[in-house]
Amino acid sequence: MRIRVPITPLVNKIHTPSKVILLALFAAALLAPLPYVLIAPSIPDDVLGKLISIDGVPTFQDRAKDKAIKSRLFITSVLVTNRNSYISGGEILLNWVSGSAAVLPHSSIYPPQKTEAQVSAENTADMKNSQFEATAAALKYLGYNLKSAVEITDVKTESDAFEKLLKSDRIVSVAGTRITKASDIRDALRAKKVGDLVEITIARKNLTFLVKLMANTEGAPVIGIFVNNSYDFPISVKFNLERTGGPSGGLIFSLGIIEKLTPEDLLHGRKVAGTGTIDAAGNVGPIGGINEKLIGAAKAGATIFLAPAANCIDLTHIPKGLQVIPVKTLTEAVSALRNENPATISGCK
Repeated sequence: MRIRVPITPLVNKIHTPSKVILLALFAAALLAPLPYVLIAPSIPDDVLGKLISIDGVPTFQDRAKDKAIKSRLFITSVLVTNRNSYISGGEILLNWVSGSAAVLPHSSIYPPQKTEAQVSAENTADMKNSQFEATAAALKYLGYNLKSAVEITDVKTESDAFEKLLKSDRIVSVAGTRITKASDIRDALRAKKVGDLVEITIARKNLTFLVKLMANTEGAPVIGIFVNNSYDFPISVKFNLERTGGPSGGLIFSLGIIEKLTPEDLLHGRKVAGTGTIDAAGNVGPIGGINEKLIGAAKAGATIFLAPAANCIDLTHIPKGLQVIPVKTLTEAVSALRNENPATISGCK
């Protein structure tokens, strides 16, 4: 026997004053600011336009066989709410349900131990270093022989190195270790402790300074400087990209330089987008915000997306009509573009 029991909404059983209080609390919860940030797709930029300018050698324009079809090579990015943005519970819930933006803990983007100025400075330094590395990777791929050095881009005022080491100084050695790339500094300090004095030699008049090591935000010993890998490039490559930071544009920067410097048509009139860090050796590394970048690429009309192979595991949804091709190196990326039918290439599943 089935017994029908009338269903009465719970809220109807609550006395009116209590109901008002409950609704007020619910509304307050939706409006209350919470410690989260939103990451949303941004409009991609075409690096084949004026974003990359090259002087000193001939460059090549769009070479699609059908002149009515213009090739595009998009660098993708994301929009991140700023440190003091008011993000309510309602906004978080709406974005989570709609999938229009990723919701991340505030501390994952803005570490509490760092000021907004510090985060901004690091992002700017990462972008500049990414452009140097991308240029080096592209020129090495094209057969150029490059000389490299590690250059100081900034010195923290609280560092013992402040007013000793200067911006644009090139580091020759740290604690007796020859420095040829930025990661050599970390290796040279691996056995040191905070408070240790180390010798730092720079190319400026071959000066050597004794510098006391300070602690970084994780408590590890550091000099207190920002550096990037600097190269003596035989040609001038400039990037005209403002209000964007971080290292994730490296792969597309490299591909844009190669496309502009070689008569070969890699794009064949297609709209290609991508992301990924890159080093001077051409190794492609993972980035954040991959899913939002896919959405931005699809909205821009891209049909191919070059992604770091290490990011395949992070994909939650691939927009319809967009093929994601995983790459580990710049060489793999170029090979993928040379194939006019990339459907034959295994992609991220």
